[in-house]
Amino acid sequence: MKRPLVLALAYFVTGWIGLQAPIFGSHITLFWLPTGIAVAALYRWGNGVWPGIYVGALLVNLATGSSWPLAAGIALGNSLGPLATTLMLHRTLFNPAFERRRDVGLFMAASGAGMALSATGGSACLYLAELISVAELSSAWKSWWMGDTVGVLLVAPLLLNLTRKNIRTLTLSRKELLIWGVVSAVVAWLAFMNHFVQLGRSLPIAFLTLPLITWAALRFGIGGAVLASFGFSGVAVWSTVSGQGFFIESDSQIGLILLWTYMATIVALGLLITALESERRKIVLSAAADQARLRAVLESVPSGVITIGELGIVESFNHAAETMFGYRAEEVVGRNINMLMPEPHQSAHDGYLSNYRSSGVRNVIGSKREVDARHKDGSCFPIELGVTETVLEGRKLFVGSVSSLASRKKAEAELRIAAAAFESQQGTLVTDANGVILKVNKAFVDSTGYSAAEAIGQTPRLLKSGRHDAAFYSSMWEIIAKTGAWQGEIWDRRKNGEVYPKWLTISAARAGDGTVTHYVGTHQDITERKIAEQKINDLAFYDPLTHLPNRTLLLDRLRQAMTVGNRNATYGSVLFIDLDRFKTLNDTLGHDMGDLLLQQVAQRLTGCVREGDTVARLGGDEFVVTLGSLSENQDEAASQTEVIGGKLLAVLNQTYRLGEVEHRSSASIGATLFRGHEISIEEVLKQADLAMYKSKERGRNALHFFDPNMETAVMARASLEADLREAIERRQFVLYYQAQVVGNGRVTGAEALVRWRHPGRGMVSPIEFIALAEETGLIIDLGHWVLETACNQLLSWAGRSDMAHLMLAVNVSSVQFRKPDFVAQVLAILDQSGANPQRLKLELTESLMVDDVEDVIAKMAALKARGISFSLDDFGTGYSSLAYLKRLPLDQLKIDQSFVRDILIDPNDAAIARTIVALAESLGLSVIAEGVETESQRAFLVSSGCQAFQGYFFSRPVPVGSFEEYARRV
Repeated sequence: MKRPLVLALAYFVTGWIGLQAPIFGSHITLFWLPTGIAVAALYRWGNGVWPGIYVGALLVNLATGSSWPLAAGIALGNSLGPLATTLMLHRTLFNPAFERRRDVGLFMAASGAGMALSATGGSACLYLAELISVAELSSAWKSWWMGDTVGVLLVAPLLLNLTRKNIRTLTLSRKELLIWGVVSAVVAWLAFMNHFVQLGRSLPIAFLTLPLITWAALRFGIGGAVLASFGFSGVAVWSTVSGQGFFIESDSQIGLILLWTYMATIVALGLLITALESERRKIVLSAAADQARLRAVLESVPSGVITIGELGIVESFNHAAETMFGYRAEEVVGRNINMLMPEPHQSAHDGYLSNYRSSGVRNVIGSKREVDARHKDGSCFPIELGVTETVLEGRKLFVGSVSSLASRKKAEAELRIAAAAFESQQGTLVTDANGVILKVNKAFVDSTGYSAAEAIGQTPRLLKSGRHDAAFYSSMWEIIAKTGAWQGEIWDRRKNGEVYPKWLTISAARAGDGTVTHYVGTHQDITERKIAEQKINDLAFYDPLTHLPNRTLLLDRLRQAMTVGNRNATYGSVLFIDLDRFKTLNDTLGHDMGDLLLQQVAQRLTGCVREGDTVARLGGDEFVVTLGSLSENQDEAASQTEVIGGKLLAVLNQTYRLGEVEHRSSASIGATLFRGHEISIEEVLKQADLAMYKSKERGRNALHFFDPNMETAVMARASLEADLREAIERRQFVLYYQAQVVGNGRVTGAEALVRWRHPGRGMVSPIEFIALAEETGLIIDLGHWVLETACNQLLSWAGRSDMAHLMLAVNVSSVQFRKPDFVAQVLAILDQSGANPQRLKLELTESLMVDDVEDVIAKMAALKARGISFSLDDFGTGYSSLAYLKRLPLDQLKIDQSFVRDILIDPNDAAIARTIVALAESLGLSVIAEGVETESQRAFLVSSGCQAFQGYFFSRPVPVGSFEEYARRV
């Protein structure tokens, strides 16, 4: 309800202001800002705020003196126009940041079309109410439409882009912004306010503002553009309303049309410049990315790649070339390529280039040849050089591909070594130049199952497995022809038909003239290695129990789904699944049964999703389902997700067979939508996790979608926890004291109540932080400080005759009391402070009695032996049991304020209070009532036998000085 109310108020206020200067009757103005507010609100917050727009429009029209029927009719048109505009914007995938020219056109068109609906409805209502004639209907409609449209054009872009990012952009260059503001003020004065404008009546003066609009759009982004447009339009309207400026014409309609045209023009200009600048930046970034990718490709090429210009000056020198020649790129780029050549090639190179440019005769370009190159250390080495010619951006470039021949010579040496070591442990065969097998070794026979007689005379096609196509073998032999060698993984077939993987190396043996005479092939069975690799891959990317993808693979699949969604403009979703009460199953039936359940859950989840979706196990009983390529519409994508989530809940609810045991289980599911890379993967999983916990909170066995309020609550809680930790470290707490009295008000003591003196939040009540302190364990340190401070205060009072008799009650948390060393801590604080234990009263809550009553009794007895007394706080609201109550070494029962509050009007509360007093008397305990706020409550409690009180009727919790003054006074 908050947003519609705020929207109604904003609509009413801006509408009332706009109608102070009507241009047609009392209902029509040319500067109707509420339409822009309405369009922005509907676009950002959805159709749920439409009633607020309608109410605001109704109130504005009633304020003009319109009758209820007329006001209701006009308000309907005023609210339906913005609704139609936002519907058109949503359906056309409009981007409110105006990053495309298309968005500007869509926005202008949707604004005009939507406001036509508003103008039609409003004009019709005025005509039906006989406030305008048929002759005036056209002028009224046109004025209404112009006023509503300009309101949308000016206000909607401003509100839609009122973000921290845009505000930060505006303030990054404060000096320039100040200069722009001064210049704009001067131009606005000259263009609209200067009385010379009236004399000259020169319309182009107003368009002196256009360069300023351009300046704001280019330098300050969309925020600057819309603010500048809004500002200049506001000045133009104000000057016109004030009877100044060149928009004042003898024919008022012409003046208004000129004013409207001016405002629409500067808005369109600002938005269009913003869109063009955004598109330009994207093009620049894309070009930079292309250049970066090109550089990355060149750096990754194993061959040396050198680019030179027409004059032989080196323009690029990749990493492989650096390694080959020994130079760093910066030592070569900008210098002549001949520095890499030995003589006589070095001196002849420039002449060769000059001859090529004049004659076009190619000697090296377009072919490969072996040449000598010069290393940085002066040594020469053989290379294979290939040069190609290209034209880039109108310039002729030469690209040289350089390969060291050392690798080829090494391969030849290895071939000779292989021939010498033919009978090694690796399977080896030798073929002639046509691929006919001439010889095989024993390892080949053992590996393939073919004898030497069976293999010789055949070709290696004898071993083909059928797993590789012709293109694979064609590529392999092409590489062999070029480099003389090939190695890689290949699948072959043994004689018995078994297909197996092996690592194959083929080397070409050449004669002195370079012709191939033989091929030598060696292979090694890598079956075991492949099995090991598969196991390693499974361990790295799959859960060993369920064989589902693990977190690592899930993140990769989710990243792929985001990329696809970004490309197709479709939504995806993530469902975070946690099994309900899984720990109970492990604790009762054992972890082996838990593992069986997890395996069956994995099978059921996998059977419920589509082939391209991903089901993963994060660990424990947590699973994640990723759904990709859903609808382009967010609501439809949510519905699709909900349908699948319902199937998952249903299938997970079915009975499980765990060995001989039948088990029923359920799950809590949290879901969230994503589209492209709008939010990070971590944020998507966090949102789904938060939504899952919401399902837990709502009773389990349910599906909930992520709500931003969840994250807000979690962040607020985390912020409060961080502040609380800092507060404990910096001692930001203070004790307040609320008097405990008997009879008509004699003070017998006080209850110490902690307050948090936060530097930013002010004084924080314990109701806001005690529960969090208990959940996080911070209550231990806080409780220690409270007890220590209270004991020091008791010692201070002990030296004063008017305060020495007072008892001081201190609340003890159940978390604090359960600590094994609690008794030792209390006694240590008493010893260190020197306080009298008989003046200290510890207030315990009934929640302590739920677990290990014997331990509670033992600790209470140990402290009572030192003189400390005990009061049972909030008696009757928790887990009261007479069986343990009579065994506890208590001194006092405290009637909870929830009973005292309605003690005079609720018979049940009155009966409970009397029962507690009677019970205390029977057990020999004193009784005190808290929350006493009136004399009537006190009188009733006295009549019921209660003589001790605490509450606002006597004193609020106050600082120690105020309490001491009150105690002396009464």
